[in-house]
Amino acid sequence: MTTEPSPFTLRAAFRRQAVLTVALVLLVVIVAIGATGAVPLAGILLAGLLATLAVLRLVLPTCRVGALAVRSRGVDATVMLVIAAGLAVLATSPNL
Repeated sequence: MTTEPSPFTLRAAFRRQAVLTVALVLLVVIVAIGATGAVPLAGILLAGLLATLAVLRLVLPTCRVGALAVRSRGVDATVMLVIAAGLAVLATSPNL
């Protein structure tokens, strides 16, 4: 008789939210890069992170992306890509 692991443990929660957990860790690193003075680089990295999350939202099933799934796949991915594009444009624009 095998017992199923409890879905209410911290390990199970991290497994369900793996994509979001990794994204939040990368966000902290990007904010630290921006705080050290490399703001344009941090903006480009943040745009890249958003674009990567948009692609992951498109290709992974909803149960794998966890709380990153808010609306339909198309809407979630489109919103993240539009924000990523705008951020990349602002981060690479001189004198802003």
